[in-house]
Amino acid sequence: MERRFYSEEPELIPRELRRPPPIKPPPDGGWGWVIVLSSFLYNVLVLGYHNSFGVYLISLLKEFGETSSKTAWVGSISYGFIMVCGPLSGKLTVRYGAREISILGSLIIMISTVCSSYAPNLGTLFFTHGFLTGVGSSFAFTPGMIMVSQYFTTKRSLATGIVMSGGAAGALVQTRLHLFLIDILGWRQSLRVFSGLMIICVITGFTYLPLNPKGYTRSVVDNLKNSPLKKFVVDLGLWKDKIFLIWVAANGLCKFGFFIPYVHLVKHAVQLGIPVHSATNIMLFLGLTSMISRIIFGRICDSERINRLYINQASVFGVGLLYMLIPVLHSYGSLVAFGLFLGIADAGNYILLPVLTFDLMGAEKMPVAWGFMLTVNAVSCLGPPFAGWVNDMTGSYNLGFVVAGALNVAACFVLALIPIAKRSTRQTCKSIMNVTIDRSTQEITQWADNLPPIAEESPVSKYVNYFSTTTFRSPEITESRPEVYRGDDAETAGPAEVTRL
Repeated sequence: MERRFYSEEPELIPRELRRPPPIKPPPDGGWGWVIVLSSFLYNVLVLGYHNSFGVYLISLLKEFGETSSKTAWVGSISYGFIMVCGPLSGKLTVRYGAREISILGSLIIMISTVCSSYAPNLGTLFFTHGFLTGVGSSFAFTPGMIMVSQYFTTKRSLATGIVMSGGAAGALVQTRLHLFLIDILGWRQSLRVFSGLMIICVITGFTYLPLNPKGYTRSVVDNLKNSPLKKFVVDLGLWKDKIFLIWVAANGLCKFGFFIPYVHLVKHAVQLGIPVHSATNIMLFLGLTSMISRIIFGRICDSERINRLYINQASVFGVGLLYMLIPVLHSYGSLVAFGLFLGIADAGNYILLPVLTFDLMGAEKMPVAWGFMLTVNAVSCLGPPFAGWVNDMTGSYNLGFVVAGALNVAACFVLALIPIAKRSTRQTCKSIMNVTIDRSTQEITQWADNLPPIAEESPVSKYVNYFSTTTFRSPEITESRPEVYRGDDAETAGPAEVTRL
């Protein structure tokens, strides 16, 4: 029998009757570990570069002769755009694929870093390093986090901990690397060397193989192809969720001072009379404990006996307490101890950001929720300039650390509202249309205005008020989501069935 590989004849099965492709369940391993390794390498190079950028601060102050607060904006703008572009990079990842977006981000970083090495003034660096490198880093970083959440379920915390430890490992390695390159070649040539290293990310980006077809999600909302309200329902519905609002508010508070140590701790130590090479050792210890602690916390938080929210609260409180102790730390040994304990305390909060976002919002909402989380966390770009301004005004970074610590303590109490909100409310989205869902074909048909209701006892179909009781909480999503046709009972499939959401 001759097989036809191409034909201009119309397809035998009309588009409206085609069944969606089967959804592949998360393998919880397998190729997922390759994804983890690739995302880890991305974090080592991309986030590690940003976390170690403080070693450039002294060189930039000498080169351009500007104030600490103004110079700190070079790194802060970049941090901000990593976060602000989170929703955009998440949307592009879903539409075009993690592989394409991560490679595009890597290429943007390579180009922008070379351009930064030729910058004649801070204004140019604000654009090349602040804007371009920030956008490229967001495109390179976000796809890996989304891919890990898709490939893992029971081992998600461990996988996320390994990935997030890459930023700490990058700070550990790149702090010394960039300091060595700056001493030998100068800060401009150091940036060009780093641009060449980014080719590693371009290569590893090809391992981001999609688990499901591009643009295909489990959400029934995405099947409403003709609805102009679909995007608003998916995106803006989260901001009616009280738990999501509490979650982002708490993280906005605690992330204000997140980058202050990475930008100013070396210079703070130098102001206390510690040699610059010894001061960079503080960042090495911070990176070492962060890397180890993130993996350990990831393994611990996979246990069903562990309340991840409580771990997160304890982490946030610990960071706040350490920041508030800065004014009494004057010796090299005390600052080394500060770096050691900060790496341990911050690990619980850092790795649990994507994990708890997934737990609280569910798989269906993860890409959008994670994008919004990064946008809110863009407040972290204000911390280093604030601390730099405090230093310019008072001659010390102490007050900047204390304010950041107080906000962390406040965030700990805000997080305590989440269990209360869980008990008192149920997250719902109001009805925007009445539809009939066919479980056999996954076709969604809007009710006609003059169509009388059909009794629920009908064996053929049931009508549902689609959005009136749709729950966006993770434990109920699998219950409220219509089953996906697997194709196993194609011959025995009966009349169209409808699932109540």
